[in-house]
Amino acid sequence: MHSSIPVFLACDDNYAPFLCTTMYSMLMHTKSNIDFYVMDGGISKKNKKLIMQSLKKFKHKNIRYIDMSKFGLNRFPNLKHYSLNTFSRYFIPEIAPNLGKVIYIDVDVIIKGDIAELYSEDLGKYAVGAVLEDFYVGNYTTLKEKIWPKYRGGDQYFNAGVMLLDIQKFIKNKYQEKLIELTIQLFDKLSCPDQDVFNILFDGKFKILDYRYNFMPDHSEMLKKKHPERGEVKPLVIHYTGKKPWKTQSIRSEDFDEILQQTKFAKLVKQKFSAYLVSSAQLKKYKLLGILPILSIEDK
Repeated sequence: MHSSIPVFLACDDNYAPFLCTTMYSMLMHTKSNIDFYVMDGGISKKNKKLIMQSLKKFKHKNIRYIDMSKFGLNRFPNLKHYSLNTFSRYFIPEIAPNLGKVIYIDVDVIIKGDIAELYSEDLGKYAVGAVLEDFYVGNYTTLKEKIWPKYRGGDQYFNAGVMLLDIQKFIKNKYQEKLIELTIQLFDKLSCPDQDVFNILFDGKFKILDYRYNFMPDHSEMLKKKHPERGEVKPLVIHYTGKKPWKTQSIRSEDFDEILQQTKFAKLVKQKFSAYLVSSAQLKKYKLLGILPILSIEDK
């Protein structure tokens, strides 16, 4: 058991309910004290109050909101459906230069076990620990063919939504500055903005973590096909990289719903997204009728 685990999350006001569910699920399963550093892209006072009310029963926490408007995020390109707040993770060493090892985690995530298991992983000589996306060909082929021809990693491309970071190695090697420079240099080519940049900078120079630390349910069949010997993954972290469980019924969306219902955001989320939700029963009915419901509207 660790005395305290530093966890960094990036969020704007739109994602405040999901920030809350991520933190709730982590506190629910973790015994150690957790220091949450929320890289705040404009979360309202109302939503911060709802977060505090939702997490009130958990005493083993500390929450700090860091105003990201002071870090010049507007220097970065606003690409596709990505928020500028996604680049907040670059500035973790500047936010907390005295820390050692920290966890960065996205907020479309649910924790199913003690996060201390991830935090206890030994990074050894590496500054970054992350989970491979070797089962998903599109991202690493695009990186090699259209963005960075010098990329050597191939299917050693990793997902940047859950990372273990050594802050002192970041500072010593000036990785923050290099991430910023690469992003500005490649702004008109990037496909998965900050994730592509992390993979370029740490090409072949990161600790590969087990799939259970960043399990992506929408790609679970791809993972089985790539690694049939691996068997079923018992996830510590469920990361909804594809279909968002607050917008549509999807694989393991019930894990998210279970946590959401215990927060002060349950009714608000239901009211906002009810028009998009398609139940599993409805989906089965549509398929029997030969109809494919249009779910892509969720991304518009």
